[in-house]
Amino acid sequence: MPRKSRRTHLPKDDQQWQQAWERPNPMDADRKQSLLNNIHQRIGNTRRKKKQVFYIGLSAAAAIMVAVLIKMPWAQQELPEEAWTELASNDSSHKVELEDGSVLWLAPHSSVRVYPDFKNKRNTVLMSGTVFFSVAKDAKHPFAIAVNKQQVTVLGTQFTINRLDSTDIQLTVKEGKVALDNTGGRNILTTGQQVLTHDGQTSPIQTIDPLIADWWARTDVRLHNISLGTLLRCIETYYGITLTYDRIDLDMKVSLTWDMTISLNENLKVVNALTGYHIH
Repeated sequence: MPRKSRRTHLPKDDQQWQQAWERPNPMDADRKQSLLNNIHQRIGNTRRKKKQVFYIGLSAAAAIMVAVLIKMPWAQQELPEEAWTELASNDSSHKVELEDGSVLWLAPHSSVRVYPDFKNKRNTVLMSGTVFFSVAKDAKHPFAIAVNKQQVTVLGTQFTINRLDSTDIQLTVKEGKVALDNTGGRNILTTGQQVLTHDGQTSPIQTIDPLIADWWARTDVRLHNISLGTLLRCIETYYGITLTYDRIDLDMKVSLTWDMTISLNENLKVVNALTGYHIH
């Protein structure tokens, strides 16, 4: 109910105004004060009504704005990474299927954090080690991997990221197209390309055999005409070790089948038999 004014307007007030207008005779002090009070009362009532309408309108607008902002995706409170789901492997590789159809193969001693509402926001963080990503296509929801203040973004492709240390990474693309963003800008990598970063910036892109992106994610893989240097780096990256050997030709090309069902030492015997070196 509207709030009533303290003083009700009476017809007598209008009569006094009309008389004052038609016969502007001298008035006594009491009558002047009565007319002034009547003027002030009308002005006050008008101002109060305007303020009430203004405040009601302002409150409604604010309520609508808050409701809109709450529904905005970027206005949602971002959960800290510590609250994300963590996926990890022990001393062997580990395969994980995500709810969007993407598949991750974690090399030994690797870990990834996945955003809780992953289906609507496909964000992950590579915490340690090496992971091969086979990303399901979803044009509306890009797949992003944060690692060492760098970011890899894709729509649907296959690639491996190796977290080298707290600053740099190695990115190898088996299939599709991948964007790498860091302090040096954006670089686009396609099938059969690999890149290392140095001090958080991208080094020149190299062309490689796409098979080395996920050679360790299968039971066995035929590596054809691969350089010995590349093979040794793959082994050291996957097993998290440093191999020892005398002077060797790192550019030597070798072809072999690497069998993941047998031990590292058994596979190295095959490499040594092919090259004549003693790598261990």
